[in-house]
Amino acid sequence: MDLIVTRRGPLVLVAGLPKTFDYTVCPDFQRALAPHLEDAPHTLVFDLSGVAFMDSSAIGSLITVRNRLLPTGGAVALCSITEGVAKVLRIADLGRLFAIHADAEAALAASQ
Repeated sequence: MDLIVTRRGPLVLVAGLPKTFDYTVCPDFQRALAPHLEDAPHTLVFDLSGVAFMDSSAIGSLITVRNRLLPTGGAVALCSITEGVAKVLRIADLGRLFAIHADAEAALAASQ
């Protein structure tokens, strides 16, 4: 998996997630992301603009990343969410675990 990881001030933006973010790609996602978590970024923002489907395994992967960052005061945010994925996030009430932003610029503004 080729994630696109960009540091933007106090946050790290992660894009390039697969269109179908499910149990079949979660192990690759975790391996590809691991090196970027070593310096424990303050805020990690996942750009979900290319994700059309997300299952419970993908949600679990995002929660795992969040839980890894929490002890150091870090947080995970989501941005550029497609309508289908937004529906899943609403049903699972994940707005209480993740900050949700319209786009990367809004996430950056919120982190400053």
